[in-house]
Amino acid sequence: MLEFGLIEKGGVIMLVLIALSVYTLGVMFFKMHQFYTAGVWNSKFIDYTMQPIRRGELSVAMRMLAPIRNPVARVMRVSIECMRSKGMSAKNREAEISRIGSQELRYMESHLRGLELAAACGPLLGLLGTVVGMVTSFHSLSQAGSRVDPSMLASGIWAALLTTAAGLIVAIPALAAYHVFDNMIERVRAQMKDVTVQILSLEDRASLHEDESLRLDAERMEQERELEAERHWQAEQERQALQERQALQERQAMDQERARMDVASREEYWRRMAEEQEKTIESLRTGTKATNTLRLLNPTYRY
Repeated sequence: MLEFGLIEKGGVIMLVLIALSVYTLGVMFFKMHQFYTAGVWNSKFIDYTMQPIRRGELSVAMRMLAPIRNPVARVMRVSIECMRSKGMSAKNREAEISRIGSQELRYMESHLRGLELAAACGPLLGLLGTVVGMVTSFHSLSQAGSRVDPSMLASGIWAALLTTAAGLIVAIPALAAYHVFDNMIERVRAQMKDVTVQILSLEDRASLHEDESLRLDAERMEQERELEAERHWQAEQERQALQERQALQERQAMDQERARMDVASREEYWRRMAEEQEKTIESLRTGTKATNTLRLLNPTYRY
């Protein structure tokens, strides 16, 4: 009830200040969440990602920067990509890096003007409420005429000063939050500028390292092709040797089969010859016996 009474005494200006305070708190919480999700407080990655960049190892640096969510990390990635792009001039690279950096800064500066407006308008609204309250109080005193009561004047002034206090309560946190967030944005802006200058200053070294890396990659690919050709030649030689061994085994098998067939043919030949001889002998024997029998049947007498 006391707070409602204070709000009622402050009038319409107090309601405006309450709405302004709600807006200020909403912007403050939004900015803290925005900076947290953007990783603004994480700046340790800059030093250890700059080490491979100084050595000219841009691919390694890009892999390290890929999972990092930070405006500075994005500017570093864009700077490395621009530096690796051989077709871009120095002016175009600077313009592209400046565009991305400005885009990130504009995102971080969103709703920051609202805090500045609350810090500037809060005291003015409070002063306006006080002035309006003082005017109302003195108007009441003028209407009272000779029946002026000092307590009435004190009560009116007390009620009028409520809006001034409320305006200061709104403005002080808004002003403090604005400067805190603005300082963080300035720190990020300085980090962006610093890493951009460092990366672009290492362009020649990075180019030499990239050329050396390309040369080494080409030599490695050439060696791999030579090894592949040698492995292919060895495989071809082994295949030919295997074919020759198979052909030799086939010839040996054919020679053995031919020799076996020759042996079998000779054995068959001699067997047949033996059979023929036996038949001949048997026929001769048979012929001799027949002759003797005829002689016995037809004896020849000599006188």
